[in-house]
Amino acid sequence: MSHLLLHAKATATVLHQEFRVPFQVFDGGTATRLWPELTGHGDLRFLSDDVGKFAGLVGSRQVQIAVLPSGKFRLRMPFAFGGTTLVAEGVLSRLSSSSDGTIEEQRRLECWAQAVLDRLLQAELLRSQRSAEDDLRRQLKHAWELNLTVERLVRHLRVHRDAATNISKILDAAFPFVGAQSLMWVSGNLDTVQVRGETLLADDDARDLAKTLRRSPELRDAGLLLCSNVGEASWGEPYRILRSVMVMTVPSGNSFGWVIAVNKNEDATSVGFRNSDAAALAPFTALIGFVNKACDRYQELKDLLVGLTRSLASAVDAKDPYTYGHSERVARIAVELGRELNLLEDELSDVYLAGLLHDVGKIGIRDEVLCKHGPLTPDETQHIQQHPEIGHSILKNLHQISSLLPGVLHHHERFDGAGYPAKLAGEQIPRIARILAVADSYDAMSTCRPYRKGLAPDRVEQILIDGSGEQWDPRFIEAFQRIVPRLRSIRERGLGESLRQALDGALRDTGSSRVLPVNLVVPAAPL
Repeated sequence: MSHLLLHAKATATVLHQEFRVPFQVFDGGTATRLWPELTGHGDLRFLSDDVGKFAGLVGSRQVQIAVLPSGKFRLRMPFAFGGTTLVAEGVLSRLSSSSDGTIEEQRRLECWAQAVLDRLLQAELLRSQRSAEDDLRRQLKHAWELNLTVERLVRHLRVHRDAATNISKILDAAFPFVGAQSLMWVSGNLDTVQVRGETLLADDDARDLAKTLRRSPELRDAGLLLCSNVGEASWGEPYRILRSVMVMTVPSGNSFGWVIAVNKNEDATSVGFRNSDAAALAPFTALIGFVNKACDRYQELKDLLVGLTRSLASAVDAKDPYTYGHSERVARIAVELGRELNLLEDELSDVYLAGLLHDVGKIGIRDEVLCKHGPLTPDETQHIQQHPEIGHSILKNLHQISSLLPGVLHHHERFDGAGYPAKLAGEQIPRIARILAVADSYDAMSTCRPYRKGLAPDRVEQILIDGSGEQWDPRFIEAFQRIVPRLRSIRERGLGESLRQALDGALRDTGSSRVLPVNLVVPAAPL
């Protein structure tokens, strides 16, 4: 039952209790009877003889009393409800039989009815004021909750390789504020459809709807389309299950799409979507646009750093052909060791990239020292021990991979504090550096160098075990022993997709308020 009909019924009930006779309630503008809903209620049948004659009452605050041919009084009273004037009509029996008595009785009835009307109008005014205040409070609460939701959403979004994960979170947050039966996201290339609420359309039908609506001049020009009656729209025939539609275009660089809300949850004051609904949806569509743009920029940044990392690794290989492939093997060994230590997936990404870049500082080492076939002099040893600091200096301005720098700088520290460059000991050494120290030593001892041949696997493993607690972290050596069979299978491989996967995890925000933090994605680091 609509609010208007409920108000008509309540008015009739109050007047019945006051005057002890039944009342009908009409729409004063159209003369349509609202209450009672059914015809044929005994004495009420004759009351509609001049039901259309309400023009004089519309907008007034006065009762109207007339003497009917039957000798009874007809009482009409106007009430305002929203933008509609209701007219209540009832018939009261006359008590006096004389003409003078009838006039006096009519005057008293008019005073009585006007007092009742004034009291009811005052009550309605107070009700309207309270309703307006309640509505304002609801709007403020809605706006406050909307702002808090958007703020929480922004703080917890993470940039992914694709935008779908973030868009899913945004749709979850937006759906309660739209007041729709269903909320959909259709990507610009039409390959992705996400739905919240009821699934009213199959994915293919949702794609067809997006393709149809994107040709709309209104949507193309303003980025917003509101349709309160899909059945009357030129494109609405195939979508009879839809009553109303709100569509917003989400452009962002190379990516775009459409957010489509269908079937507004209607009440007495709302038919279809309104501009206020679009205003509530707007911050969420803006966030979708942002994550699409961030995804594009993320991909561009990742491609740039892939090329940079490959170039740096190739430069190291060109400097020292005896260690060709060493960084790639160290990276993969370190990842295996990290998995055995139950590192999180984002930490494994850091470990892998740090392994690739740990020796980048050798670019700054003189060739005659780096490739010398005999023992190094003390000065040469001091010079080659500068390569961690040189590598740190090369990479320190790449803020997106700043989490890797401790591994590059400290992978030659010793657990007993006798390493370099900072002579850190025990837990002072960053964990990523302690992992790289084991992986670096294992591969370095296993491969040939200008000054010696590679050691046998059993010998390498025994040296690591003997150095536990002195050169290497005992806990990491224990983990190393458990995965020796897996490590022996690692062979030299070129830089490939494992590097790209690692960058998906390692690229993340370093504190700038302008960039969302990146959710680190687990690198497979395939063997």
